[in-house]
Amino acid sequence: MASLLDIGLDDFGRMSDIDATGLFGAAFPSELSHLKNASPTVETTTATPKGRLGEGENETPSTVLYGENFAEVNRTLVSMLAVKWLLADDYSTFTAGQKDDIKLTQSSFRHLRDFYIHRLPTADDLHTLLIAMVVDDIGKDSHLAEEMKQQTGDSAGADHSQLVFKAAQMGLVPALKMVPTSLQNDILCCLQIGATLNISQVVQGECPPASLSILQHLGQGRGFSLRAMVTFLDVAGAGGHADTRGCIVMTEPVFQGYIVAMEALDDFANGRILSPRACYDRILETRAKDLQRQGFSLPSLADEARALLRLLCMGRVTTKEQAEQFKQAFSQLSPSIKQDLVSGLNVDGTDDGVAIVPYYAPGLLISALKNTADKTDHTMIPVLSAFMRFLARVFDGSKPQPGAPGTVIEHDLSFVQETIKSSGFRNNPELLDEVVLPWKDPEQHKGSN
Repeated sequence: MASLLDIGLDDFGRMSDIDATGLFGAAFPSELSHLKNASPTVETTTATPKGRLGEGENETPSTVLYGENFAEVNRTLVSMLAVKWLLADDYSTFTAGQKDDIKLTQSSFRHLRDFYIHRLPTADDLHTLLIAMVVDDIGKDSHLAEEMKQQTGDSAGADHSQLVFKAAQMGLVPALKMVPTSLQNDILCCLQIGATLNISQVVQGECPPASLSILQHLGQGRGFSLRAMVTFLDVAGAGGHADTRGCIVMTEPVFQGYIVAMEALDDFANGRILSPRACYDRILETRAKDLQRQGFSLPSLADEARALLRLLCMGRVTTKEQAEQFKQAFSQLSPSIKQDLVSGLNVDGTDDGVAIVPYYAPGLLISALKNTADKTDHTMIPVLSAFMRFLARVFDGSKPQPGAPGTVIEHDLSFVQETIKSSGFRNNPELLDEVVLPWKDPEQHKGSN
């Protein structure tokens, strides 16, 4: 088999999916090994993922390479195969498994394909993108943090994006050495942006505007272009833990949300939008207009409307019916809890105090909705209200303080996933009110597990 660096753009597009999977396995043994060890995301299920490779046309990329399924390997390899499907103009495979009512349109697929064709003029650009993609999530492997600590006596912290950036700086990521120094620097810039700015968190209303500030310094070069490409593909492969036949997550509403965000971020990076908040609000306003065209109305108070919009983004809400459920749950919160939630969701983290990132909140919210999906619309309201009350506690009294030094603090909420997926929560959403926040009282939380 030819090595990755021998593969040109046309050759890559013409390869079979199973040959491309073998190519990735041969080119990135160390990085894929990290992904085999990676902790799964909060939305990962235990069900066997669907596949279409091999003689039986039922194997996943992971089973082709390793004989068993590894969630993060499948997610990453589907993202990498998506590049091939785009270059080969393979709309049917890219959209395989998507539901008809939300399926990516051919027009949007062409838009996305042009996005990559424009940014991948040479084989070197293709190789750089594939390396950036396979590297991006290896920080989810705790062994990488241990390796760094052994070499430096220090750790990079809990965030996997910061971890992989520091590991790459230290030369602990073999794949980077496959390309010249200039391209390595592009990948490092991409990872540096990702260590501070998670574009998916912006689209999902998860992070505050302060996270965008890095684009004022690093947003004009090839690193941001690479970050944008990696993000689209990461989303495209996000359902690979469940279905590897195509890009089941990159549906029409998801694509529209991300392309609007990419355009706004590009405008901000190049000075056409002047502040992080203005850029952030451009993205929120697009969601608002889409729902308002369907007849949905936001609360009259600006701070409440903005807070609810962030919640709608977290819930990946695209229809009036879904939005009305969120609005009703929001309106039923007690005045003090609603104020805590609204205040926390309106801190920018630039020059107005401490902004909290409720890390994993969107995935957990989706899990809560899936756990109770067969309930009636009326009984969904307590589920949403319980999650909003939980978020109000997570924000921990954070509120806008104009003129105060800005900072961003991340609270990892993955500790609550078992509760949200439990039959106890399904039967009684108020169970979430009793969950102890580990950063408030670690010993009590430890004893409650």
